[in-house]
Amino acid sequence: KRGEAGAEGPVGKTGPVGPQGPSGKPGPEGLRGIPGPVVSRFCTHIVLVSKFISMLFLSHFLLFLFFLCLLQGHPGLIGLIGPPGEPGEKGDRGLPGPQGAGGGKGDSVSQSLCQADNTFTFVLQGPPGDVIQPLPIQQAARKTRRQAEMQGDEALADYGVDGVGMEGMEDVFGSLNNLKQDIERMKFPMGTQDNPARTCNDLHLSQPDYPDGEYWIDPNQGCIGDSIKVFCNFTAGGETCIYPDKKSTGVRISNWPKESPGSWFSEFKRGKILNYVDMAENTINTVQMTFLKLLSSSARQNFTYICHQSVAWYDGKADNYDKALRFLGSNDEEMSYDNNPFIKPLMDGCSLKQGYSKTVMEINTPRIDQLPIIDVMLNDFGDSNQRFGFEVGPVCFLG
Repeated sequence: KRGEAGAEGPVGKTGPVGPQGPSGKPGPEGLRGIPGPVVSRFCTHIVLVSKFISMLFLSHFLLFLFFLCLLQGHPGLIGLIGPPGEPGEKGDRGLPGPQGAGGGKGDSVSQSLCQADNTFTFVLQGPPGDVIQPLPIQQAARKTRRQAEMQGDEALADYGVDGVGMEGMEDVFGSLNNLKQDIERMKFPMGTQDNPARTCNDLHLSQPDYPDGEYWIDPNQGCIGDSIKVFCNFTAGGETCIYPDKKSTGVRISNWPKESPGSWFSEFKRGKILNYVDMAENTINTVQMTFLKLLSSSARQNFTYICHQSVAWYDGKADNYDKALRFLGSNDEEMSYDNNPFIKPLMDGCSLKQGYSKTVMEINTPRIDQLPIIDVMLNDFGDSNQRFGFEVGPVCFLG
């Protein structure tokens, strides 16, 4: 019988290398490598040639070609000019330049030039000036020529002017004297054409003893050539009154068979827009009218309606104001019973429709731009027994 297996012996020595086994299957395709540096076409050809030469073990020739690749080529052409850049920041302010030479003597403007050309009429009034002492014009005339020259030289020296005589000082003192006279005329107007007041109220304050009548005013205080002649009602506190022209004073009473109720008078065949003139029948320009309104605090105007069986304001039989007159103000605003509390009847005889009578309407308003009225709408006529006419009164401004 076989006995029991003995204990495991020690590891033996490594045997000789066996023969090489067969090649394994091709592995999977690897990842794409990182792109190499960009080189010129010339350098690419050199690299390819270098690979070929390296296979021929010509290392010295390879180094020579490599150095050729490193050499710098000729400089290229100059590129195109780029677009302009953004504007830079504003620089510091420069130093002031030298003072220029003094101008020549200007032409003097006299009162007659102002009168001849009315384009210089839009003059605003400035604030009150400081009180100054009267100019010593008459005293200077009694001085000797030597004293006058010495005084003039001293005065000019104070302003840094040397060597200038008194030749031009006569014009200066003459202009100042004319200015002084103009100021005196403005402070104490006489209401004449050569010394007009701003308004009748100003004339009343300056000449409280003047009676009611026609006087000259210049509301814009420019050249007196555009002054206007108005009626001053000093009894009413100094009202400045202007009247409608002859064709706007009113119309005779008629039945108006060819017209329609509810029409403006300017739409009538014999109608027109109401115009206003001064006492000399001259048209009042817009500038003067505007300044007259600016210098006033209230304005009033009367309108008289002459009727026969026709209502002007209140209709007593119907007990309403449906046929009341409507007025068109100079600011193109319609005014009547329903929208203007400043229209009041001083007398309303037409409200009863009993034969011939008249109604006197008064527009007394603090809204100066509403007056004068320039048109009127007439609403109660058309029947065979109905007639009407009207009279337009002056518009009076109170400062």
